[in-house]
Amino acid sequence: MSNRVLQDPGLPARQPTASYWQQPLHSGLSGIQSTSLPTNRDVVIIGSGITACSVARELLQSHRDLTLTVLEAREVCSGATGRNGGRINCVAVLDYDKYCQKFGKEAAAKIVRFELAHFDRILAAAKELGLEDFEKSEVREVGTCAAVFEDEQLADLKQKLANFEAAFPDLQGRWRIAEEKEAIETFKIPKAKGALVGRAGAAWPYRLITSIWASLLTSHSISLTIESNTPAMNIRRVEANADYPYAISTPRGIVRARHIFHCTEGHASHLISGLRGIIVPRRGEMTVQTPGSQFHQKNGACSWSFYFPHGFDYLTQNARSGELFVGGGDVGGEEALMQPLGIGSDAEEIITAKAHLAGVLGVVFGLENTGDPPKMRASWTGIMANTLDGVPLVGMLSQAALDRPAGDRNSAEWICAGYGGYGMVNAWLCGRAVVKMFSGEDVRDWFPGEYVMSSERMKRLQEKLEKVKGSQMHLKALL
Repeated sequence: MSNRVLQDPGLPARQPTASYWQQPLHSGLSGIQSTSLPTNRDVVIIGSGITACSVARELLQSHRDLTLTVLEAREVCSGATGRNGGRINCVAVLDYDKYCQKFGKEAAAKIVRFELAHFDRILAAAKELGLEDFEKSEVREVGTCAAVFEDEQLADLKQKLANFEAAFPDLQGRWRIAEEKEAIETFKIPKAKGALVGRAGAAWPYRLITSIWASLLTSHSISLTIESNTPAMNIRRVEANADYPYAISTPRGIVRARHIFHCTEGHASHLISGLRGIIVPRRGEMTVQTPGSQFHQKNGACSWSFYFPHGFDYLTQNARSGELFVGGGDVGGEEALMQPLGIGSDAEEIITAKAHLAGVLGVVFGLENTGDPPKMRASWTGIMANTLDGVPLVGMLSQAALDRPAGDRNSAEWICAGYGGYGMVNAWLCGRAVVKMFSGEDVRDWFPGEYVMSSERMKRLQEKLEKVKGSQMHLKALL
């Protein structure tokens, strides 16, 4: 396992597990390709999920004269975005505590506010699509209930909430503690000791992002092309070609570019070899289940998390069908969390996680609140990405990350990846930030400095990697 996190994650698997979110594929984007691969482009984006979509949208809105090509190894939005939990959920109270320990109070507060900004930004982007596509995207606000099952966990939640409200007086009351009686009687979790209750967002992520891509193609038909089933296999920098120094090899030929944006999450280090061991894929399991006949929620207005002493599961209900999207299953403690690290293939399922998820709802809610147990309709896996210092990598790639000559602001490679499973509250605005950096704009007033992929940060990451490479400490650092 320790060697696996240092290996090339490879290209996305050709025959992935079938994600329920992607059924059916978007009729206008399925198999989309130009008749012939474009030759010279100002920008090539590798990947087509939420990050790539945000980058493309921002570039096309702010630089209308750019030519832009998207290279996707499989179908559009077939990776992590089309495989996630459907939640736009920043558990700000817990995140503030986590980032305080890593970076201090000031940095933690900035990261949390950045994450919290995502729901409103994504909602606004969805509304711009028009009523039909907005309704298909199912972007909506929901209540959240993060339940705990031990007295010590509840006491810990209360202390973290107190610390959070002291740091965010303007957000007091946005989250609250539901005591044991309320958790049992209102939220129907009979074994819970209490819960952290608040608000969050939910969406049908595949429909949202493919609808935005389709809209961009309509409004930028001359400047934008999307090349599905066209993996980027190799990148060379040819200095003799001053206008388009980058040569990106694909099975359909070579496309040359002035700038490259890597939006490939768990597969990022396939083409950026200097990041192996620094950004690492992690496989996760998702399911869709039909609720039991007596399940108390019918309208999709709530999202749940279940925090066990050694792991957690999460659940969002579809507002129309009532189906339950349930993910997680990593409940065996630290060792179980390490097992999926370094796995870049979504062609196989995690049997232990699937078995756990198949039974967890009947246990957590109790048969008295579900009637007959929920039944599994579909299951699949997706590939996330964890980083060695626990936050995304956003910015221009320096020479230390590359096995080819690095560029400069006139022609460079850029990265936006490494969300640790929390892409829906990071990716959209990270995409915006990396384009602002590309444009030479200052993002320091709103973008977390800890996310910026500076030369100094790269040096720190390399030094840390050398100390822990291939060890148990390496695996722990990636959790």
